Amino acid sequence: MSDLRNHLCWAPETASATISTEAVNPSAEVFLATHAPLRISRSLIKGRDLKPTGITVDERTVLRDFLESKLTTGTLLMPVVGDSGSGKSHLVRWVREHIPSSARRRVIYLEKSETSLKSVVEKLLEGVEGDSLDQLRKDVRSFSEGVDEESLSRRLINALNEALAKTGPDDVPSRQARVLSGPKGLASLLQDPYIQQHLLAPGKYIPQYAAQLLNNRDLENPERAPGFSVEDLPLEVQEVKQASVIAQRLLEKLLSIPNLRQDAVDMLNTHMESAVKSASNIGTGRLAKAMLEVREAYETQDKEIILLVEDFALIQGVQRELLEALTEAATREGRQRYASMRTLMAVTTGYFRDLPETVMSRVSASTTGYVYDLDQVFDEGNAGVEEIASFAGRYLNAARVGREELERAGGKNFTNACENCSLKTECHESFGLTSEGYGLYPFNRSSLLRMAHSVAPSNRPWAFVPRTFLGSVIRPVLVDSANEIRDGSFPAERLRERFRTAEIDTALPTSVDEFIGNHNHVDPHRHRLILEFWADAPDNAGHIEEGIRNAFGLPVFDEDLLPSNGEGDSDRGQRVGEKTVSLVPRSDGISKSLKGKLQRLEDWAARDKRLDQVLARELRTLAINAVTRRYLWSSPLMKELPQKGEGSIEKVWPAKAITVSIEGAGENLPGVERAPISFLRNATNSQFFQSLLLAQEGAPGARSEATWRLARIAENHGGSFSNALVKFIESSDESLVVGLKVSLVGAALAGRAWPGMSDIELMDVAFDDGSTWKRGDLASRVPAWRLRLENHLRERASLVGALRSRLGISQGVTGAVRMIDAARALPLVLEAARSWRWDSSGGVPKWVGNTVSGLSGLEGAVSQQVDQLKEMVAEIRSRAPRGGEGKATVDAIRASLEAADTVGLSPNLMERQRILQLAAAAEGADWRAIAAAERDLESITSASAEGQFDRALVAAARDHGASLQVICAFLVASDTWLTRALADARERHGGTGDSITDEVQTLLQEWAALSAMEGTEK
Repeated sequence: MSDLRNHLCWAPETASATISTEAVNPSAEVFLATHAPLRISRSLIKGRDLKPTGITVDERTVLRDFLESKLTTGTLLMPVVGDSGSGKSHLVRWVREHIPSSARRRVIYLEKSETSLKSVVEKLLEGVEGDSLDQLRKDVRSFSEGVDEESLSRRLINALNEALAKTGPDDVPSRQARVLSGPKGLASLLQDPYIQQHLLAPGKYIPQYAAQLLNNRDLENPERAPGFSVEDLPLEVQEVKQASVIAQRLLEKLLSIPNLRQDAVDMLNTHMESAVKSASNIGTGRLAKAMLEVREAYETQDKEIILLVEDFALIQGVQRELLEALTEAATREGRQRYASMRTLMAVTTGYFRDLPETVMSRVSASTTGYVYDLDQVFDEGNAGVEEIASFAGRYLNAARVGREELERAGGKNFTNACENCSLKTECHESFGLTSEGYGLYPFNRSSLLRMAHSVAPSNRPWAFVPRTFLGSVIRPVLVDSANEIRDGSFPAERLRERFRTAEIDTALPTSVDEFIGNHNHVDPHRHRLILEFWADAPDNAGHIEEGIRNAFGLPVFDEDLLPSNGEGDSDRGQRVGEKTVSLVPRSDGISKSLKGKLQRLEDWAARDKRLDQVLARELRTLAINAVTRRYLWSSPLMKELPQKGEGSIEKVWPAKAITVSIEGAGENLPGVERAPISFLRNATNSQFFQSLLLAQEGAPGARSEATWRLARIAENHGGSFSNALVKFIESSDESLVVGLKVSLVGAALAGRAWPGMSDIELMDVAFDDGSTWKRGDLASRVPAWRLRLENHLRERASLVGALRSRLGISQGVTGAVRMIDAARALPLVLEAARSWRWDSSGGVPKWVGNTVSGLSGLEGAVSQQVDQLKEMVAEIRSRAPRGGEGKATVDAIRASLEAADTVGLSPNLMERQRILQLAAAAEGADWRAIAAAERDLESITSASAEGQFDRALVAAARDHGASLQVICAFLVASDTWLTRALADARERHGGTGDSITDEVQTLLQEWAALSAMEGTEK
């Protein structure tokens, strides 16, 4: 069996020369040798629609029907419909090769490559002479040789413009299309020079049509479009203002009314024939007349005309006239005037449905009432595996035998290359053979069917398109991949690029995909391809035909590595063609909803399908919860956040692609490339996700390694979450320093902190919410200071709460912070206290809130407060110089009041009571506050320029209580009275009052002396 490894039983150059995707290319011998029986359906013509009858026939039935149907009018038109590449031209050629030779038949064969008007006309008129026919040949030849493609393109545009300009409101396909009729309608677009540039651009319909009207098509070039399409309309012109006003208005209508565009296309196609006649100088009626002359000539020879048309689009531009002549009744006035005609024409399904009404009516009247339809080939009930294998087997044998040998055999009794092959037995047992005996190597039935499905039209997944199959499957493998087969690297990765898993086929289960990735470290991609295509995507990596495994050089796995008995689909490779089922766990313990999720994950990895956002969000949430619930909130230490709500974990790490990126989940958010957690689209991650979902529901089938992997993800990404947390709650060192500085400055406003305090004092005050703070000297604060203090205290609790939560730990999510991380907090507090000037140029965290209100004017408030303190100290010292005792001063004032009472110098009652009240307050005041204030003020002047603000803040911030204000008020009130009383005493002299006055003066002078004494304050 190992001899099949790297084996080529064909020569790539022979395969290339023998296999053609076009029916007209190969010789008759090669064509017949590679022909496989076709399954052809009959469909009834119902207006413009085709209704399948359910009747399936082969090509011999078509041949008999075509040649033996009774001709009531002497004509038969038999359409063969199907999409491009479905085998229409192949059937037409097969009919040609099998029409028996007869002197009574004239066979005219129009090949699809002969697109030029000259070729079509000469083929139709061949063998018949006559003056009018000769003149027609001459005119067509002159036209073909006397004009180039560019000139003809412009002729066609101008002729089409003239034809459309003649249309009236009744000549349009719908009421809304009336705007397209006449010279100001669609004709105005064709007449506009700027719009013409668009219509004549390369790739547009008119230049393509002109090229193939003058020249036969090279089969390497694409087929001519059957007519105008919406894409040919000038809807994407760049500088629409360059067009005429009329053209601009019409373009606006075409852009805004979709149905009007199709009406425009229909009108262009309807009038194309008259444009072709005008541009080619054929003239109306000449071709129809000529064809009728041909029929007359063959009637005189008693011959029947067989017209075989490989592509009905060939006669576009002369359709009406030619069909008129082809379907003209052979008998007139009881006498047969024209030869009978049988026409077999291939036409695409879409083109057939879009035929102009006048053409369709003639076709319908001249057919048997049905068409032969090659689009309805296989379906879900019959995937056509044997037919596809038979088709491939014939071409594979032809590639092995070669064109020359097939032609020598005359297309009959040719050699089966497998007969004399020494590897036939092993090869056929492993890769299979067709009912005709042709080996399928290097394919097998599974790979052929899957590749056919992969290249089928997306809207018809069960369709088998022979041309596409040959051009995309057979030829590339035999020719392009020959070296890969020879050196053991087939199938290469490019085969996956060429053949995606069809929607109707089961993809390789991700469990198998993952298994291969884990156990085949040499060539896992190739191994997966072989399992999917050649082993029909089994559930078990060991379920592959041994001969195929050996031929492709795949490793053998130990039985103990493979799933145990009962797991995996052991016979999938033997059930090729049957409808496959979704690969999800089959346990009854799994809900329908979960099964759907598991299947979507299979499709995501195996079919490259987009993962829906609902499931992607659920998976992201699982990963996020694993990380956040394992997070200890201790590095750095902070209060735990709730899972949901404002300021919660879901705000820090939302369940979006910017947090957990899942490839293939439709992620279009900016920042996805920086997602901390990311999952590639592969089988391993699909299995991982499936296990998580199974475990979440408590369903069987979850893998234990998925739990361990989730734990590793949680452990590895804790740091990422921490970084996101720090960023979200703005708890970086820089942000915390700003918040702590606000706290300290606010405490200074409240008289609780100032530069120079100890570390412990600063720590205590920084985390104090200020709820019990009250300034004793608030009445003496300047307005600027008072306003800032009130604003700060109003918001301070929130600020300190934010600081505590970012630097402390609580009991659970809802508990209060019980402990501050002093090891982290102290350095930050000291950094905040390094400078007491407020500077917000670096930004302020949001959580600081309004506590910063007014701090930008802090220096001004400090200056004002210092100035007021200076004034108050000066006021006091002017009445109570240094050295005096506060109690002695109070006693002296009281004594003066008593003495004054005896001589009538006492103040009035109100003033006396106020002085006595102030005296009582001053007696209880702290007279040392005067000296303290003086020291603070003196330290400002003695400090350096850099340190002056800190010393000023100390002086302004220190809370002296009410002492200074009370003392000052007492001294001012006493001084006011005493000054007046002394003046009154001096004015008194003589009489009995003089002696008393002298005594009062003595007391007043003693008080004045006391005030002047230096000493220590109480």
